[in-house]
Amino acid sequence: MGKCDKEAILLKEKTASSFGFEWAKFKDIFDSYEANFLSYISPIDKEFFKDKLVLDAGCGAGRHSYFAAKYGAKVVAFDLSKEVVRVASGNLKGLNAEVLQSDMYNFSYPQKFDYIFCIGVLHHLPDPQEGFSKLVSLLKENGTISIWVYGKKNNKLAQYIYEPLRKITTLIPHRILYCSVLPIALLVEITNRLKLPIFSYYAVFPFKTKWNDAFDVFSAPSAKYYDLHEIEDWFKQAGLRDVKVSYRMLDDTIKGVKGLGIK
Repeated sequence: MGKCDKEAILLKEKTASSFGFEWAKFKDIFDSYEANFLSYISPIDKEFFKDKLVLDAGCGAGRHSYFAAKYGAKVVAFDLSKEVVRVASGNLKGLNAEVLQSDMYNFSYPQKFDYIFCIGVLHHLPDPQEGFSKLVSLLKENGTISIWVYGKKNNKLAQYIYEPLRKITTLIPHRILYCSVLPIALLVEITNRLKLPIFSYYAVFPFKTKWNDAFDVFSAPSAKYYDLHEIEDWFKQAGLRDVKVSYRMLDDTIKGVKGLGIK
């Protein structure tokens, strides 16, 4: 086994551990997550989901799968961690959804999918573009895929402050880090209550979401950031057409959508 293989395996193990802890702690699905989900996948809308076979690649606690199933889709979701699968299965109980344990590179299913979405996952992988290519291979002909990844534009705080700190914070045991980021979440909550422009994106979310994101920023073992043209290249190299790639409003992350009829 080469050095790169060992590093990839170690990153996979650390990622599973980090997100397993995170989604066990932050498993709630709040009403505000519905508009959040639709903003990630725009111009896809609620009506698009009816009677479609949909894949949620890297489902976390199942908050996006929950709404996709509510909109009338048959949802298949997967995640890397056994703990995450347990949490998501609980959140999706009673809905037309199944949750499987797998990594991005080795996931398989007996049917191809009408629609695949992958929100906030690819940028944590050892090889994000390879993960994207794997997802494209799971699409039906004329199927649609939406992704969302971290963007470089106006994101210097994340790239030059969060990332160096992450080299330290990822060494901290999860239970200690969980408590350590609480003051950050409280700061965001205070700025929202005072209606200050900083962190205004979080004003519509409950306090636990702010705590969740504070933990997420400093616990994920790896994260990468992209320009629009890099993501456009992913779609072009995958042979996709009718592509729309843009910065998502408010947070300068990148979303990409491919599908016939999408303008």
